[in-house]
Amino acid sequence: MPQTMTSADLRIRNQVRLLRAVHDAAAPFTRAEAARLLGIGRNTAAALVGELEQARLLHEVPAAAGGRGRPTTLLVPHPEGPQVFAVDFREDTWTLAAVELGGAATELETGEHDRTPAVFTEIRAAVARHETPRLAMLGFATSGPIRDGHRLHISHLGWDEVELDSVLGAGWPPAVIDNDARLAGLAESRRGALRGMGTAMHFHIDFDIGGTLLLAGDAQRGGHNIAGEFGHMPLTGSTLECMCGVRGCWSLDVGANALVRRFGKQPGYGTGRELAQAILRRAEDGEPEAVAALDDNAAALGKGIGALANALDPEAVSLSGLGVDLIRLRRGRIEEACREQLMAFRRDEPPQIMPGTVGAAGPLTGAAEIAWDAVLDPVWVKDRL
Repeated sequence: MPQTMTSADLRIRNQVRLLRAVHDAAAPFTRAEAARLLGIGRNTAAALVGELEQARLLHEVPAAAGGRGRPTTLLVPHPEGPQVFAVDFREDTWTLAAVELGGAATELETGEHDRTPAVFTEIRAAVARHETPRLAMLGFATSGPIRDGHRLHISHLGWDEVELDSVLGAGWPPAVIDNDARLAGLAESRRGALRGMGTAMHFHIDFDIGGTLLLAGDAQRGGHNIAGEFGHMPLTGSTLECMCGVRGCWSLDVGANALVRRFGKQPGYGTGRELAQAILRRAEDGEPEAVAALDDNAAALGKGIGALANALDPEAVSLSGLGVDLIRLRRGRIEEACREQLMAFRRDEPPQIMPGTVGAAGPLTGAAEIAWDAVLDPVWVKDRL
């Protein structure tokens, strides 16, 4: 039998809803707007705000003067309230940031690493250097699939089933972790180009391509937390063998490594980004070999998006990382290849393909979002009050 919600339970639920509303809002809003948004009376809203202010979770500040009468106040994060740390862990670098309720981020530290799991020791030391009593949760974005939420696999670094329970064990703050491409999509859904979309897809392109399906603002994780490995589907007819163990992966034709390979150079995860950017610049200057590499990359991207659109029917598709450059330089080629791959009845209304607006901070922003998701929970809020 379901338990009856008590008045105390309802109060906590509404406090969480109010904190979530402040966190998700594009701009600060008033107490009266909070009452309308939550569907509660103004007196109830005033009581909730007072309780959250006393707990140093919310704060009211005067709005800009707008004429006669009592000045309006806006609800903002409390300056002494909780914050989360977010880590974006790349194949060769990492970044640590502090993020307030509402999403305002301050970069704390960045570094390079030797591509071994020892990087987690480096990151823990950085967290310790900046840790304060305000730290409530740590969110990680990492460039590889995470089976069952705790076993990390990054084939191109030779990491096979790294046990996160060990490397993020004793001595760490409470932490949550997810795949970078999925988190970049979550960031676009919560704070960027896909905000308000019911069904959407996002692809983060770096050395290769990864993505996520977003439903009502949430990134889908699958039965073992490893959904979204679209780069490891045979969508473009490649015959190359991927480091993941599969032949013909889409990721072999899209991304920095594909650009480098098509240009006749050896791909890799050290100087790959810099070389890929150089190829793009040479393509803009009209160098034939670079133009061909860029055209192939864009066509493969569009072809894969079209195939996935047939199956998943997104309202829109956003791109981050190298995808922003690809759509800037070859939008027409991407859209043409996508349309050609669509089933005939879909071609009149192809999904909109657009650059993300969160930018390179997508994985870091998404890491902060899953950290705040863990914090904005009735149990956590109840313990704070």
